[in-house]
Amino acid sequence: RVMTGVALTTAATQHCFSETTSVTFKKLRESEIEYYVYRYKPYDKAGAYGIQEWIGLVAVSSIEGCFFNVIGLPVPRLYSELQSFIRD
Repeated sequence: RVMTGVALTTAATQHCFSETTSVTFKKLRESEIEYYVYRYKPYDKAGAYGIQEWIGLVAVSSIEGCFFNVIGLPVPRLYSELQSFIRD
């Protein structure tokens, strides 16, 4: 699961929310993992993978939830929350 927390803050108020996305990987051979780590060096990524990279194309078998959340920010949800936050 990928969980992202977001806080929208002004001087007067704050609104927080989170988004969770489930990512399922197929079983990978050790050689595939070694190739990915050597070629893409995912050490700076949460979960040590980038779904938008090669590993996402060949190893992710399903996603339940927001794809953009897995990349790093649940943009559709953020947009919706911002609209509500600005109106309130």
